[in-house]
Amino acid sequence: MTGIAVVSLVSNIVLRNTRHTPPGPPQLPIVGNWFDIPITEPWVKFAEWSRQYESDIIHANVFGNDILIVNSAAAAKALFEGKSALYADRPRMTMLNELVGLSWLLGFIPQGATWKTHRKIFANEFNPASVSQFRPHQLKWRNTFLCNLLKTPDDFSTHVQHLASGLSLDLVFGLDVAPSGRSDPFINAAKQAVEGLSATGIFGTYLVDYLPFLKYLPFGQYQRHAKHWKTFADIAVSVLLDSVEGSMTAGKAVQPSVASRLVHDGVFMEEDIRKTTTTMFANGSAAVVSALQTFILAMSLHPETQSKAQNEIDAVLLTVRKDLPDFGNEASLPYIAAIVKEVIRWNPVVPLAFAHRLIADDIYNGYYLPAGSVVLPNAWAMLHDAKTYGEDVSSFRPERFLTKEGALDPNIKNPDVAFGFGRRICPARNLASSELFIFIASTLATFEITSVQDTNAKAAVEPKYTSGLLRYPCPFYCTIKPRSSKHKQVIERLAS
Repeated sequence: MTGIAVVSLVSNIVLRNTRHTPPGPPQLPIVGNWFDIPITEPWVKFAEWSRQYESDIIHANVFGNDILIVNSAAAAKALFEGKSALYADRPRMTMLNELVGLSWLLGFIPQGATWKTHRKIFANEFNPASVSQFRPHQLKWRNTFLCNLLKTPDDFSTHVQHLASGLSLDLVFGLDVAPSGRSDPFINAAKQAVEGLSATGIFGTYLVDYLPFLKYLPFGQYQRHAKHWKTFADIAVSVLLDSVEGSMTAGKAVQPSVASRLVHDGVFMEEDIRKTTTTMFANGSAAVVSALQTFILAMSLHPETQSKAQNEIDAVLLTVRKDLPDFGNEASLPYIAAIVKEVIRWNPVVPLAFAHRLIADDIYNGYYLPAGSVVLPNAWAMLHDAKTYGEDVSSFRPERFLTKEGALDPNIKNPDVAFGFGRRICPARNLASSELFIFIASTLATFEITSVQDTNAKAAVEPKYTSGLLRYPCPFYCTIKPRSSKHKQVIERLAS
């Protein structure tokens, strides 16, 4: 048997060496491309490699781990959709799943029965036909957000976090938080857990992902980081559902929510409910925060875009005789819809999508793709493809999604890759899109967002971003004030 194993191993090595993997940077002995993969904004370097090696798939290897980087939408469609059964698995994420303790996140669960169950729960709650049930909650939190902006506009970043996390707590667990403030323990736990997700969610950010045995070493900076984030991850996955279940067991009245409905129905196991609802809360506390901060940044830098949007909103509201837009106005606001698309495309929340794992050998365009490879979809490269979105892909320009007549252009590709790929596409993308529409439209209807350069208060704003799985604008300054006394009164009436 030993002889057979040796022959098999040698045969596999010889076969692999005779097959043609995609091009990529030259490798050093043992470490491979460890020194080639940048720590900050790796998606930019990966896109450069595609141009340098003239291939939409790049191959690298780090400490014996094969890495495949997918830089084009065509390749992504061929692999993640055309061969979804091969590419829907997740690699072992030692830092994130095992040390930080975020293995309950749906996005990182390997293929199998647990993932199918959790995916089914998500699909039931967030399919296109179901998300309309959440609109009253979204409007309630829209109103709270506008009131908070009016009171303390300089704290807009805090208000965005409060909006996203507060709404998620409301929808998923039926829990209320204070209308404003920084100290809510649930929001803080979510923020810290999401920070851990962002820092550890790109495969290979920490060496322990490549060399899992390092997790047994008691020292190292990564152990200290993991211990900190694990504290908040454990709070998020334990306390929230316990609160709902405790109230229900005691016969207390609970607000209708996803969690209370799932517990009451009794269809799914308690552990599955716990993990899926916590994932829902974490997701809602992450993506919307980044997107809305990007929107505010873009408006502060592009007053002409803001003016066009407000003219469109004013015309629609005058026709329907309303003070604020609602979901029924979406079809009449194509420029707002284009802004939402451009916010998603310009600086995507997840520029390097969650890692996939290839479960069997595959061939793409004559290239050999080895089983076990970690596959990294470069959403940033796809959303900044000049052939798809024009030569000015670095600019914020919603008009790229519109026809000359101002309607949404069906020939321009939607930035859907920002939500993931194949079987692993975000199941809550419809909810996220509806939230972005109502929050963006309502903010533009009532407020003027101005660059500090225009107010001569501070240096000009520059669009700088963090680097991690989740991408956020670095802290920036802008002026936010009501468009007029009339608009101020509209906001004030929301609080009464």
